[in-house]
Amino acid sequence: MEVFNQLVLVCCIVVAVKIEEASASTCSYSCYTQQKYTITCGWLNWSRCSKYRSVLSTCYKICPVNGGWSDYVETGRTACSATCGPGIQVRTLSRTCTNPSPAHGGLTCQGDSTTTEEVDCNTRPCPVNGGWSDWSEWEEYDECSALCGTGEMDQWRSRTCNNPAPDFGGADCSGVSLENRTIDCNTDDCGDRCPLNVVKYLEHPNNNKRFYQCDNGVAKLQNCPPTTIWSQADLNCVSENVPIPPEHVPAPPDDECSNGKHLTPDPTDCTKFYKCDSGRRVGEAFPCGPNLAFNPNGYCDHKYNVPNC
Repeated sequence: MEVFNQLVLVCCIVVAVKIEEASASTCSYSCYTQQKYTITCGWLNWSRCSKYRSVLSTCYKICPVNGGWSDYVETGRTACSATCGPGIQVRTLSRTCTNPSPAHGGLTCQGDSTTTEEVDCNTRPCPVNGGWSDWSEWEEYDECSALCGTGEMDQWRSRTCNNPAPDFGGADCSGVSLENRTIDCNTDDCGDRCPLNVVKYLEHPNNNKRFYQCDNGVAKLQNCPPTTIWSQADLNCVSENVPIPPEHVPAPPDDECSNGKHLTPDPTDCTKFYKCDSGRRVGEAFPCGPNLAFNPNGYCDHKYNVPNC
């Protein structure tokens, strides 16, 4: 009986260990174990003998752990394909079979441990150098310097640095944005409007602060002094604040006007002249113009053609 009790104690210890292992791994399987038992034996069956037999049992063991992949982490990156502007980089991502690691005969992770992907880089735009637009059409600073007989005209044209405009640190356009030139204009012959060797004055068609003076067959543009306007009736620039009277106050009798002439020299200034009306001088003296003098024959002329001037 004592031997039997010892066997039961041993079995209980083994079972306890198995149960403890099972609670740690929760993995069981069917197995055969050797069970010891006693029988009577010997002379007249007075003795007890030990024997063993196989018994189907439930065994416990630590379960196999299959491997699992960790999250990807970046482990490398190539240089950007562009130094500025949109480019591409290839980065390498790696993972390890540690989530969990395979153990106790478990399977390793399936698949590659590395992969690659393309990502954008250098999204900062490249510098844009400026480019010139087309030249504008030629425009005039002022009108032609002559009504006829060939004058000159100053013109300008421009362009802008907007084709494209410089941006993101790009260089400005090189060169000038404004060009000037002088061209001939009104090259048609004046003809009877400005006979050679005759000084005449012509009214400007649309600007009363300007007039034309004939000089060697060219009707040259002239400007009245400030605050004056051109009077074709007086052939002179007069104050623009004083209306031009329809009739001039008669001047004292003048011997030079009494001979039927329409114009007479200023007796005190050979470069000026008076208008005659009914044998009298009227109004103020008119200047002939730059480098000209009044010829007693009744017109403005070059000074070298006027005696004593």
